[in-house]
Amino acid sequence: MKTKQERSELFKLFQANIKKKNSFEKGKQYLLTLRAELSAVYNYIFATCSNDDFCEMPLAKDKTIAYYLYHLIRIEDITSNTLIKGQPQIFFTGNFNKSLSSPIITTGNEINRDGLIEFSKMLNINELKNYADAVLNNTNVIIQNMSFEESKVKVSEQRKAEVIQTQSVSNDESAFWLIDYWCKKTYAGLFLMPFSRHHMLHLNGCFRILDKIKK
Repeated sequence: MKTKQERSELFKLFQANIKKKNSFEKGKQYLLTLRAELSAVYNYIFATCSNDDFCEMPLAKDKTIAYYLYHLIRIEDITSNTLIKGQPQIFFTGNFNKSLSSPIITTGNEINRDGLIEFSKMLNINELKNYADAVLNNTNVIIQNMSFEESKVKVSEQRKAEVIQTQSVSNDESAFWLIDYWCKKTYAGLFLMPFSRHHMLHLNGCFRILDKIKK
């Protein structure tokens, strides 16, 4: 598993190459290499944390590890499958809407701080790992198969309507803004956020929580 700095360097290489046609394929490879490292971080967290660790919230500015992982994967599932591919989300096709034991089907942005620990305790952590593996692998295939021309396509109004129809994002003002945020992007823009930077941001939060718990 690479260091935080090494992952940042991969991100910069991806970002620098993905925008130009003559370096697009190289950019994709940097992104896939970065995502392999992020998958290694997920595996480390699942292997290292106890069930209690996933539900602790020891830091005032961070949430819980279980929440962060659920939130990251839920958002990637929505954006990769509904917005880019126009196909059903793995959350539903893989029956994770039931096996995860999640009380919500949304991204979780709307959960207030007082409800985060209770929410985290409800999640089936083994199924959360299975969901993460399925979504990350599925997105990698989408990235591998995307052409430079397709990467320049913006999210359509039809796909935006489909996200709203699935009720995958809460109507609460703390969450609903996400739909407009995503739908202003090209597919390559979604490579940047949420397929890479978003993971880096919240996985760093997971490490901060782990450091505090283990001290």
